[in-house]
Amino acid sequence: MLNDVVRNAAFRAAIERQIAEGYNEVLDIGTGTGLLSMYALQCEGIRKAAACDGSEIMVQIARDVFGANGLSDRICLFQSYSQDLKIGERFSLIVTETLDSGAFGEGILETLIHAKRHLLLPEGKIIPAKVTLYASGYQSRALTASNILINEAFIEDFSLPSNCLLSKEGTKCYDAEDIGRIQANDDFEFVTDTVISMVVDFNDLDCLVRFQDGTEEGEVELTCLDDGLLLDGFVVWFDLQLDEQQAISTDPTTSTCWNQAIFRLNQRLPVAKDQRLKLTMSCKDGALSIAHNLNSVENQISVHEHVLEFLNDNEYYSSLTEATEALDDMEKVLDLSLFPYAGLKLLKEGKARMLFCLDQAEDLIEFVANQNDIPMGSIMLVNSLQEIFLLNDYTLDLIILQPVDVFGQINSEHFCLYQSLLAKLKPIGTVVPSSLELHGSVIESDWIVKCSRVENPELEQFQIDKYLASLETENHLDLGPFSYRNLSPTVKLADIQFDGKLHETALELALSEPTEATRVHAILYHYQIGFTPDRPLLGTDRAQSFAKRSAFIIPKSTFHGTSGDDEPSSDTAQIEQLYTTVLQNHGVIKCDIASVSQ
Repeated sequence: MLNDVVRNAAFRAAIERQIAEGYNEVLDIGTGTGLLSMYALQCEGIRKAAACDGSEIMVQIARDVFGANGLSDRICLFQSYSQDLKIGERFSLIVTETLDSGAFGEGILETLIHAKRHLLLPEGKIIPAKVTLYASGYQSRALTASNILINEAFIEDFSLPSNCLLSKEGTKCYDAEDIGRIQANDDFEFVTDTVISMVVDFNDLDCLVRFQDGTEEGEVELTCLDDGLLLDGFVVWFDLQLDEQQAISTDPTTSTCWNQAIFRLNQRLPVAKDQRLKLTMSCKDGALSIAHNLNSVENQISVHEHVLEFLNDNEYYSSLTEATEALDDMEKVLDLSLFPYAGLKLLKEGKARMLFCLDQAEDLIEFVANQNDIPMGSIMLVNSLQEIFLLNDYTLDLIILQPVDVFGQINSEHFCLYQSLLAKLKPIGTVVPSSLELHGSVIESDWIVKCSRVENPELEQFQIDKYLASLETENHLDLGPFSYRNLSPTVKLADIQFDGKLHETALELALSEPTEATRVHAILYHYQIGFTPDRPLLGTDRAQSFAKRSAFIIPKSTFHGTSGDDEPSSDTAQIEQLYTTVLQNHGVIKCDIASVSQ
């Protein structure tokens, strides 16, 4: 957000304009780092300034920023939510940027109702002045894979009814997603036209109250664009009118720090061209919601969204079940997968007599067992891995591990306990997967830099970057689609050992061509999983992988001294290769990076 120069410039211009017009007593609600207050304090003619934030950490950062800029004596800073302020004075201008992807999720309606009644002068103004919400229907497999079951192979193998599973998060509320990034991966399509669904005037107290108490709603009718499309849900974004001249938008076609709000259906609904869809949008009690009659009324089992993402990874499902299908006549199997479908398949086919698995999806396990005449007496649900250690040694014929989690990290618990689990395996027993490799490439990506650290000359001038340095990201997890450019080939960085011990692997990563240091941003990495020694590896860099890619962020300090001294390298310093050291310890992966200049 701090790196969004369009957003920042628009707020700055609106604040300067209103102060110049005489609205020169300013209260900044939810000040964060103090950026909007800094804009106000730099204006000629400002008479009074105050700021508040409910976060102790952010108030301390704002205090440090004001002090570093010599402004501590010109602003009153409160660690308090605005509704709890007891300051006995009013202001002519209130500025706030307490909006989430669905506009109202950070409580802006309640905040502004209280501010209009207790903190703003009768003739005062609020920035932003108005918000206009838009809605459209969409189709996207990526967004659907975490919400409903769409893996036909799994459904067929276990004779499940269609549309039988739903994420626990389901249709209760909205998620925040960057639609622009998903579109860039060709996995998002608008199914309907786009219409205005709601307009809220932040300077009109009656309007705020009507939307907050639910007496005013937005009635919407969407028109489907073509035949043969599937409606997976609705996407909502907004235009924010700051004042009479300045506006910003969270439209997915713009480069904005905001994501869009996603409302999912509990089914994939076929639609026809010119079909009309009626919706009612509400923000009662500050919670944006969409009411409609498009959801399935069938009974559905609720499971965690990560379990659904795992089940919907078709290639992983095929690789794991094929890796175990040749095994037979097994007494006991331990399946530690997010969902133990391989173990259940072995039970169903009579190749195993007892399955031990975690109880994290107990309802679904019981449902699948009942659908396939698998006796629940042959399934032992355990609450934790510690319960497995009660088994006698040399008991298990097969251990199925979950080597990588949905965020793109190795499963540290499984790795740390691997040696203890191995003691429970028969001498001729099998462990699946049999190997794991870490692969990666050097990339350039403005997006990943903006999400990881402050890269904004204006904020550096205010010294905000200095006080946010401790919050910089070193390892960016759970990466969906995003824009980047490879600066090197993808290579194996390390073999990941199945234990909790310390391992260190050094490697020289040669760039494809000499590259300016300022463009070398991260090492994008994923895993290659070997289910059996004789099968091809399966990567987690696939578009439909349940496990996302991650990135080691290369700190700016990496390139200090590349010119032969301890000073930062110039913007034009050329990097030819990186020295990397991958450390694995207690199931945690870390990458230390050093550079070599031309």
